Amino acid sequence: MDQRYNFADPALRDLSISERTSYIRKVFGLVLVGLLVAAAGAQVGMSPSILPLVAGSPFISFLLLIGMVIWAQKASNGPKAIPIFYGFTFVAGAVIAPVIYVTTHQLGGSQILANAMLLTGLNVVGLAAFSWFSKKDFSFLGGFLFIGLLTLIGAQLLNLFFFKSSSMVMATSIVGALLFNGFLLYDLSRVMNSSRQIPPTVAALTLFLDIFNLFLFILRIMGGNRD
Repeated sequence: MDQRYNFADPALRDLSISERTSYIRKVFGLVLVGLLVAAAGAQVGMSPSILPLVAGSPFISFLLLIGMVIWAQKASNGPKAIPIFYGFTFVAGAVIAPVIYVTTHQLGGSQILANAMLLTGLNVVGLAAFSWFSKKDFSFLGGFLFIGLLTLIGAQLLNLFFFKSSSMVMATSIVGALLFNGFLLYDLSRVMNSSRQIPPTVAALTLFLDIFNLFLFILRIMGGNRD
């Protein structure tokens, strides 16, 4: 689900400083509302009538998310772009409802969830501030992050089908959290410091996915510490 725009594309429009500030505010506003919509989706997903459906069909849920990501990117400049983006965030929240349900129904689970949300928020704010004030170009991280993502997925699949090790789950969760901090820094830098504009919904979708995955890895780490 990591399809990204190329900021070197000549079709992308140059931005003045005032336009860039307005653009950043719009992107961050979309992300913030998207996270709230995802929280609503998770709440709906935990309802007694929906939870068994989501928990019982993870593969279908994953395919639905992939399809909505592709749809959101294809409609990035159209009138349906924002509704599709919010539709995706709602579905994403509903898909992780089983994870949230299990966490909150364990001893101290609600505190784990709150701590994971707080730590994720602190990471986002810290990296956004660093990217804004440093004005550094982190595009060089792209290749390393992509290789890291492929390696992480491979390790998770090996553990899922062969090793089945709880220690490896914890290790891949730690690596995943670090990796998506890197993706977040990379994408924040592109959105905040580039002189080129990509569609706001695409930028918001990319940042949302970074935050979404970072939160899940942090939640898994904190949940593992309670075992």
